[in-house]
Amino acid sequence: MQQAMKARIALAGVALTLAGPAAWAASYDCNSQWLSRAEYAICDDPALSRLDERAARRFDLIASRTSRFGQYLGLRHWQAAWARKRNQCGQDRSCISAHYRTQAQFLDRVQDCLSMRLTRQSCLRTTLTGEREVGRR
Repeated sequence: MQQAMKARIALAGVALTLAGPAAWAASYDCNSQWLSRAEYAICDDPALSRLDERAARRFDLIASRTSRFGQYLGLRHWQAAWARKRNQCGQDRSCISAHYRTQAQFLDRVQDCLSMRLTRQSCLRTTLTGEREVGRR
């Protein structure tokens, strides 16, 4: 009986070792060799990784609600620009967190636009254009 328990413990240890250094995962492959320093920091921090996963799920949900391809492309363009700015944080966790807060505020505005029926298109256009202008400054 005691040997069976030792075997289970050893098997659990092997499984944990093979699972990698972290049980959490960001919305991208943390084992990729092409990660930025910010993405490595996100992979190494469980709180940032959860923020990233939550933001990615929310973004995908909102993107799926867009009714026009141009709106979808506008969101993807914003997301790519946002990721470039986030990656400029390097491994500064507070900077990365601040960028996720900015993304959440933007997605709140987009979600509000998607809830509108009559002014949905102009609201999205204004929100996406306004964010691009802020990003250029």
